[in-house]
Amino acid sequence: MSVGGLRETARSVALFDADAAVRATVVSAVVVLALLLVQGAVAAAVTGPSQPTAQVQRAPLSPTATTWNDVPTQTVSLQKQQMAVPYGGGSVDEMDVQVATNDSHVAFRLSWDDPTRDAAIQSPRNFSDAVAVMARTGSQPPITMGATGDPVNIWYWRASWQFRNASAPWSNDMYAYPHPDAETKPGQAAGNPLSKATYEQYAQNYYAKGYGSLSDAPTQPVRARGSRTDDGWAVSFVRERSTDGQFDATFDGSETVYLAFGVWNGSADEVNGKKSITMQYSTLDLASGTFSPPEQSSGGDGGAGSSDGTAGGGSSGSDGGGTGGFLGGFGGLMGTALAAIAASWTVAYWRLAR
Repeated sequence: MSVGGLRETARSVALFDADAAVRATVVSAVVVLALLLVQGAVAAAVTGPSQPTAQVQRAPLSPTATTWNDVPTQTVSLQKQQMAVPYGGGSVDEMDVQVATNDSHVAFRLSWDDPTRDAAIQSPRNFSDAVAVMARTGSQPPITMGATGDPVNIWYWRASWQFRNASAPWSNDMYAYPHPDAETKPGQAAGNPLSKATYEQYAQNYYAKGYGSLSDAPTQPVRARGSRTDDGWAVSFVRERSTDGQFDATFDGSETVYLAFGVWNGSADEVNGKKSITMQYSTLDLASGTFSPPEQSSGGDGGAGSSDGTAGGGSSGSDGGGTGGFLGGFGGLMGTALAAIAASWTVAYWRLAR
């Protein structure tokens, strides 16, 4: 190296302010710590902590019962169903969930915003508002409506079942001219539980072992009631904690219950797979009395119970997290931290060394 080069190097070393560098490092550490604290607070606000379930004397069937006023509420996020045909939905972005239990029964109250009351199916292009819960006790099933060997239990309520007779200015027969019902009403002729003319029980209990496998359960132990609120709907489901149904979810507290939710907005042409769904499972632990919403992690799988199927994605038995999601989240966090360190140190040193 030339003499001039050595002088330039010495001049650069002399210009470096060690005291300013130390103080800039302290500033960077404080900035990064504050950033991590903010990220932690945001994550906590998004995912929400577990909420206790309420112990009640009588499980309230009515969603307007005053008992619900004292039951903790947890909010779950809903998204457009994009993982199985027909794709669509997404008009409802969140749902409030409340859980109440006693020694014999479990009750869920689901409420969400929906400005339209779609309860009268007056033509083939009219669709009803609806909501569903998908449940399985023990091991977590594939979110795609279960699978062979991993059946799921689906509870379904439809506004038209409860309110159609009182709200529809219609003869209940879209074919006014004489015609065999077996041709104009094939669902009723085949005994399809979704095609009844009237309903005395507003919830249906279904089983499924994957997409396209939905079947009406032999027993119907689930009850439901819906009510319009100022902003939309509130629907309560009630069932005994233990039943004799082959694939009925069990709520005896011995194992974790995995839950997913789905909502249909009829005026938005949401029907079948077109719906708003939870993208991960919530869990219910009745032994500890806690209801936990899904973790809002990248790479999570999704699903929601329904009368037609549970829209969701992911591989069999996926828990919505996985190594890829963890590494992706960790890498993003490290990248943010390193960028914050570099930027804050440079700015702090430049100001302190002046």
